[in-house]
Amino acid sequence: MAAREVLQSWKEISAYLGRDVRTCRRWEKHLGLPVRRIDGSPRARVLAYKDEVDAWLEQKLHEREGAGDPPRPSLRRWYALAGFTFVLAVGVLGWRSISNGRARLASGGPRPFLAVLPLVNGTGEPDLGYLCEAVPDRIIHDLQRSADHITVFSTEAVVEAVRGMGFEPGMPLTPGDLDAFASRTGAGWLLVPYLAKSGSRLRIDYELREAGTGKVLGTGHVPGEEHNIGELESRVADGVRRAFGLPALSGPDASQACSVEAMRFYETARAIERRYPRSVPPDDLTRMIDLYGQAAAVDPGCPLVQVGLGDAYQLRFVFDGRRPEDLELMEKCYLRAYEMAPGLADANVGLGWLHFLRRDNDRAYECFKRAMDIDAGSIHVLTGTGSFLASVGLLERSAEYFTRVIKAGGASAVLLMLRAWSYEQMGLYESALADFDKMIEIEPGDWQTHCYRARVLVLMKRLDAAAAEIAMAETLAPGERYIGAVRALAAAARGQREAALAAIEPIRAAAPPGCYTYFVSRVYASLGMSNEALADMRLAIDEGFDEVLDYFYFFPFLNNTGDYFYEKLRGDRRFVEILRAEERRYVDRIERYGGL
Repeated sequence: MAAREVLQSWKEISAYLGRDVRTCRRWEKHLGLPVRRIDGSPRARVLAYKDEVDAWLEQKLHEREGAGDPPRPSLRRWYALAGFTFVLAVGVLGWRSISNGRARLASGGPRPFLAVLPLVNGTGEPDLGYLCEAVPDRIIHDLQRSADHITVFSTEAVVEAVRGMGFEPGMPLTPGDLDAFASRTGAGWLLVPYLAKSGSRLRIDYELREAGTGKVLGTGHVPGEEHNIGELESRVADGVRRAFGLPALSGPDASQACSVEAMRFYETARAIERRYPRSVPPDDLTRMIDLYGQAAAVDPGCPLVQVGLGDAYQLRFVFDGRRPEDLELMEKCYLRAYEMAPGLADANVGLGWLHFLRRDNDRAYECFKRAMDIDAGSIHVLTGTGSFLASVGLLERSAEYFTRVIKAGGASAVLLMLRAWSYEQMGLYESALADFDKMIEIEPGDWQTHCYRARVLVLMKRLDAAAAEIAMAETLAPGERYIGAVRALAAAARGQREAALAAIEPIRAAAPPGCYTYFVSRVYASLGMSNEALADMRLAIDEGFDEVLDYFYFFPFLNNTGDYFYEKLRGDRRFVEILRAEERRYVDRIERYGGL
């Protein structure tokens, strides 16, 4: 009997499965991946038998297909079988369109609402795993150039939905899984790509499916080389356009100017960022900066790499210390990208954020305006521009931008949060609450969302419901300072003076000026402490709402007569003076930035 093949470490196990060690550990804990420990302890050296791993993979695939389905080959062999089946189906033409797909557009029907699924790596080569998210990301970016005809989900929204179903990007999905994904996201069409390899040549096989019916509208395969992966992605995007009766587009994507080696580092860093839709933990952020730096060292002439590195420095500035040197590093990266590719929208968005963080709103406006002129259909551009408009107080316009992004398939938790904030500041509490409810569906264990929801419920005077949300937030993140701020608002709304004052005391002691002072001013105002309320209000206005950003201007907040916390102040001359000053600032910003 032949000796059993053994995987003798987490590194070998993860390489065999084509996933990172972190994912494999999670599979062991939650999905029963057969890993053995030498002495039985959690920290002991591990090993796994290949035959047991293959059997586990086959079992998991069979479970997803449903009881009674015939057994299938091991997952690795299934990848190869899938690729071979695609070749037989499409022949040498590369793409065939289904007439029904063309007819829907030609007859003036609804525009396709398309989700591009993560690529399944069927090559058996873990080194190509970086393409699982990279290829769909760039196909999506290319298809967004046809935003007038095709609505495409953002990569972040797709990855978020896939993980919400318990899968990692790159895992194969059965027809039932695809139906569940479509139901979860509202997608009408699904582009399902596979990566195969023949000799030294790669091949992207794909099918375009109609959600619900499972009808295949088109299939295709695009052969080529790894160093020309950008060309393959463009050909897939043009194949989708042809399937819907749209013309192909010319003009290479900026990513095509980057070397394969650089894109490996770049896409690995991007995959890390996508795991954290809110903020990246310090260790992973350091890892991102290192990966982008390696990409830049390999290919200093790649504009996308420079943008990615600039974005990483931006994250570090915002979430880790506000170091001035990070602003300087951002500037170098974004300027390099802009000099290489002035027509790259992302470079202009990066420069816009740089100027905004330096509180130079006029220059920020010019950059965001330029980005919109270049690519008004880009989710990245729309999100950046909408965030800028929210931050200068143009809330109605910002909500419009966020809605465009959400309708364009970018309904991530972050986008819903940004739109909900705009709605809340405008006094549209029901709309804000609806978005926070959607966020909880996406991220049920996020304590911040429960806090945001509690805050809106307090403003709606639904105080019992708000108390339940505060309790949930406390359970998820005990001791978080922001929970105390919301608890203070709720206590003030009930007229519980001592409880409200006790809740804000540690906040005042710990928070920098402008961070929580605006919330504190609301508490003081509702308790009739006018002098204290006005002093904190002025401090919040002078310092900016956030310790990092000059976050927004206060006229919409102060002018909202539905905000009952200010009822006792509205007849105060000093409050009226502040309101008029903020109105003048608001009008000035409409005149300056209303062109976006």
